[in-house]
Amino acid sequence: MSNTATCLQHAFMMLASALYSNACAKGEECVTQTWDVKYEKWDFMVIFWNFAAAPYRFSAPVYIAHYSASLLAYYIRRAGCSFDTPNSQKSRFRMQMQGVYVPRWNFPQLPWGTIHNPRYISTEQGNKLLTSGWWGIVRKPNYTADWTQSVLWGIPAGFTAPLPHWYGIWFFIVLVHRCERDNERCSACYGADWKRYCSIVKHRFIPFVY
Repeated sequence: MSNTATCLQHAFMMLASALYSNACAKGEECVTQTWDVKYEKWDFMVIFWNFAAAPYRFSAPVYIAHYSASLLAYYIRRAGCSFDTPNSQKSRFRMQMQGVYVPRWNFPQLPWGTIHNPRYISTEQGNKLLTSGWWGIVRKPNYTADWTQSVLWGIPAGFTAPLPHWYGIWFFIVLVHRCERDNERCSACYGADWKRYCSIVKHRFIPFVY
């Protein structure tokens, strides 16, 4: 592979990684509502991920980019879908219901990040469960996007070795575990309302499968 091609792939990677980071920065008002902050706080899973997995996880693309030109499409999809839309829809829905939503136009702002006139289920506890947008397809569309990108992460490296695919396998286990914990918590909290919600949004994070 020529030096020019390698430089272009690395440039694409750096651009898309910048968009990835930008998604977190421009949506900083949504971070405090995430599961990691609100429920898990600073527990073993978060500590292990940040100190053991993250350094390898976020340095791996430099190696993979040397061998695959498909990273451009992957990273653009990652930055545009995984962070911007599902989490944005959920967080802004909560703000709308609380009457504190203020439109923000930090770059790049995708038009479907906010659901206008959202459908939802009102619970006896006074909470509202979103049933439109991405959240009307599966209960955890943010998990769907994250797991999809974790699988795509390894595909450019081929299937001659298992190491590039460790993240997708490990992340699937983590997300299934989280889904089960969240289902138990919500079932105990909302009771019959949660059953009604599950009858409308039938799948957890893999459409028509799980």
